[in-house]
Amino acid sequence: MEVKDIVSALEPKVAELKAQVASEVAALDAKHAATVAQLNEDAQKKGESLVELREKVNSLISSNGKIKASIEAEAFADRQKALKGAMIDIVAENYDKIREMAPFNAMKTVGVMNMTDNLTGTSQISYLDSPQMRSFFNPHLYDVFRIIPTATGNVTFPRATSGIGEGSFGTQTEANAKAQVDYDVTMVNTSLSYIAGYAKVSRQMLQDLPFLQAYLSQSLLEDWNRRVNNSFMSTITASATAGSTSATPVAERVVDYVAQHLALGLGQPNLILTTHAVWASVLKTVPTNGSYSVPGGVVIGPGGETRILGIPLVPHAQIVSGKIYVMNTNMFAIAQASGIAVRSTEFDQDDFIKNLVTYRAEARIGLLSFQPTAAIYGSAS
Repeated sequence: MEVKDIVSALEPKVAELKAQVASEVAALDAKHAATVAQLNEDAQKKGESLVELREKVNSLISSNGKIKASIEAEAFADRQKALKGAMIDIVAENYDKIREMAPFNAMKTVGVMNMTDNLTGTSQISYLDSPQMRSFFNPHLYDVFRIIPTATGNVTFPRATSGIGEGSFGTQTEANAKAQVDYDVTMVNTSLSYIAGYAKVSRQMLQDLPFLQAYLSQSLLEDWNRRVNNSFMSTITASATAGSTSATPVAERVVDYVAQHLALGLGQPNLILTTHAVWASVLKTVPTNGSYSVPGGVVIGPGGETRILGIPLVPHAQIVSGKIYVMNTNMFAIAQASGIAVRSTEFDQDDFIKNLVTYRAEARIGLLSFQPTAAIYGSAS
């Protein structure tokens, strides 16, 4: 129950007492006026002097004043008693509610000071920087392949048609024609697309969280790179050469994939991408016949850095579970019409009116597969 509720409950009683006092005072004033009029009339009949009449009137006024004062004093005393009684009744009826109200509910005994009983609000806060607020994947494939700047978003390059062409070289028989060959060429057209994303944030949040601006830039770049990783791996997988091996240990399977890649004649493979689980299985390979732990050509550094036949075996969080890629990265490249950039503006849509800031990360790029089969796509089992 609040104070305003108590006041509301008392208002009818106060109004009743005021009306009663006003009625009694009004009756006294009417009686006073009638008495004065009668005195005037008697004075005229009796021929009394003005001095005598004034003394009678003054006496009457004095008497009436005492009566009014007595009525008001008595009414005030009665009003106090009535209000006191009303207050007692209200408190008695609403004791539990009143007890829960401040300051009644804030009353406590003297004791040991603590945060719960003696502190209103929050204690002083210390701000600390976080060394790493989220996960970051490495390597970024945007940093693995070479970048070729382009003037436009439409890129064309030649590639030998599958089968190369017709005819073949042969030994000439005297006086006979030499063997004839021809070659087929395909012009590969690639349209570059923007890989982009944006985030909106209030200016108040940027101002009140000092780390947020740098965190937004880092996160936008990381998520952009993750989308690029998925896009590039999908492009590579679509035309990669299927891995072929009958070996069981993972390290042996990788050796077979490297040999298969070399047999394609598409250059020396220089990167093996796989999952962290597959990489760990290579590290945990144990002797099966007592003659070796891992195949020849496998070198493992003290930090787990692994090379198979001189090619780095790199674990990556975005490789499909159980898959292995052996590739020559020189047979691929990134065509880039506009480089990766993080920009901010407060003039997007109604940002200026709402005090918002828009952050955007984007680049117009595409992966070119000069020789798409120059990647072996195999599995660990």
